[in-house]
Amino acid sequence: MTDVPDIKANLEAWLRKKMPAARELTISDPRKPGMGLSSETLLFDIQWKEKGKPRKMGVVLRSAPRTRGVFPEYDLGAQFRIMKILKEKTDVPVAEMLWLEEDPSIIGVPFFLMKSLEGDVPQDFPSYHGSGMYFEATPEMRRKMWWGTVDSIVKIHKLDWRALGLDFLGVPGPGTDPVDRQLAYWDRYLYHWIKDSPEESHPTMEATLEWLKKNRYAPERVTLCWGDARIGNTLYSRPDRDVLAIMDWEMAFIGDPECDLAWCFTLDKQASAGYGLQPLEGTPTAEEVIERYERLSGWKVKNLFFNEVMATFRFGLTVVASLKNLQSKGIAIPNDMLVNNFATQRLAKLLGLPAPGPEQYAEVKTGREDLTAAIQFHYLGPDGYDWYLLCEKGKVSRHMGRVENPRCTVKVSIADWKAILSGKLNQLDAWSSGKLVVDGDNGLLSLLKEDIAKLSFG
Repeated sequence: MTDVPDIKANLEAWLRKKMPAARELTISDPRKPGMGLSSETLLFDIQWKEKGKPRKMGVVLRSAPRTRGVFPEYDLGAQFRIMKILKEKTDVPVAEMLWLEEDPSIIGVPFFLMKSLEGDVPQDFPSYHGSGMYFEATPEMRRKMWWGTVDSIVKIHKLDWRALGLDFLGVPGPGTDPVDRQLAYWDRYLYHWIKDSPEESHPTMEATLEWLKKNRYAPERVTLCWGDARIGNTLYSRPDRDVLAIMDWEMAFIGDPECDLAWCFTLDKQASAGYGLQPLEGTPTAEEVIERYERLSGWKVKNLFFNEVMATFRFGLTVVASLKNLQSKGIAIPNDMLVNNFATQRLAKLLGLPAPGPEQYAEVKTGREDLTAAIQFHYLGPDGYDWYLLCEKGKVSRHMGRVENPRCTVKVSIADWKAILSGKLNQLDAWSSGKLVVDGDNGLLSLLKEDIAKLSFG
């Protein structure tokens, strides 16, 4: 995201036209939430005077990517229209939309503004099963957060999308057409967006796509689908953790509502097993979520396996796109991660396909008491040095120098690591910008985060 100083003058001039009654209008307190790799987000305050009285409004600016994004197309207008319709005509919790600007000349790319809300979102990196607000919550509060998101999903699915005018998302035909549309999109994504050449091979993904095509079905119903349905895209209030807003509608479509349930399960599995972590106590099982969903919706879930395969396939493709984008920025991403990762490993197990390579997390960690592992730290720069953290059955110690065969290796400057530990630098931003390089079992960073914070500087 371009920093506010680079766009401040143009954005303030644009806002003055949108707010003609405002006087002495300025933008202040810019900050990044550090969420996601597919869109660009900036939070700031608008301050002005109106009829002599000082006014202030917190806003969120979402823009299209300035470089190659995760998706081939990025329709900000559709996202804006979806949320505006939901806010004005339904009880689905979303932020209040302010303005859409599709002219890229203002800040370099199209963007929209919406009012900010004070709350918290379970973080993607490091996983919310190992760090952050979800990790720190009680089991009862975790379950409340899950049920808030599931209940919101039901609200979304029960909407009359035709009456709301959401047909601009595409109206599927009868039979298998709702599934066929999705398969056609992700087929193009794999062969014309992911692949840099026809020779590039993604054997697990290609085999999965063929399985999906052979096993497609006719959904009993089609609804508005959130597309990126998960607790990590839900904003929760403080301190009660009620749902304030359902966020990130860039993957929304009209299709089988079971797609959202499967995506929710898949992304939570990635946030736990994908980091070698157990789901935290209070996290409901898939069976419990399905029972609640069926009870509230009045519908039976009948095609979950197909949709779990589809969700893992979709997620895996977006992972490859994100990793390739990072590689293009000069960030070291091993090429084997493009074909051997959480998604391809899971697809191989689900469909009985050949394993794409060795598993990164052959054993799920249950706690530090059962763990014997070392994390190697390389502090970069003129004042840098090497040290490692050793965990032996729950006993954690700090040692100078290098250790043989560490389970995880961290490369970062002292200044950046201090900023990450203090919360001044978001860990996802640090990683995606190349300031932080983590190789190996990064789940250890979540499991031993308190020890790392205490021992990082002696």
